[in-house]
Amino acid sequence: MQRADRMAREFAVEVEWVPFELHPDIPPEGQVRDEALKHRQAPMRARIEVLAEAGNLPLQTNQYRSNAHNTLEAGEWAREKGPETFDAVHRAIFHAYFAAGKNVSTIDQVVEAIEAADVETPGLRDALEGGTYKQRVDELTQLARQNGINGTPTFIFEDQFMVSGAQEWPVFADALTRLGVPRRAGVAPEEQAEPAGGA
Repeated sequence: MQRADRMAREFAVEVEWVPFELHPDIPPEGQVRDEALKHRQAPMRARIEVLAEAGNLPLQTNQYRSNAHNTLEAGEWAREKGPETFDAVHRAIFHAYFAAGKNVSTIDQVVEAIEAADVETPGLRDALEGGTYKQRVDELTQLARQNGINGTPTFIFEDQFMVSGAQEWPVFADALTRLGVPRRAGVAPEEQAEPAGGA
């Protein structure tokens, strides 16, 4: 999320988040990570921890693997409320899972995580319980898989470049520069400092 924030801050781009369910096999209530999985993911985790520390981002070792469907549906609910609500919901979910180490699988857990960030949620529970956005999430996930996307995060730049996984900032800056996207006024190309902030 921090990379997307920096792209929007330094370059004349708009970032659009699209729902993608990476692990539909996770039970609806989520599951505790088993030791074998922790071992297999250790190298990737180590890399993510280095990037998080460099960016001054809080990162917990979450013992849960959350089923993301309700969070993705909540994102679509928020999208219809406007960009401010979408951004607030998106950050609330990221914070709950990555910074607070919470399981955000069930409707109760998702609503609690969002309300903890002081986001008003009228209609959210009804939308989740009624599956209002379920089909949209499923269709967009299927479309992404059909186009070769099988990991998160994945950034697509004007249908010309695709960057997958946790990458250093210069990878993104290079892609935008090669596309000819202008930098925003007052932001020097050599500026490299990452801001402090939440997940």
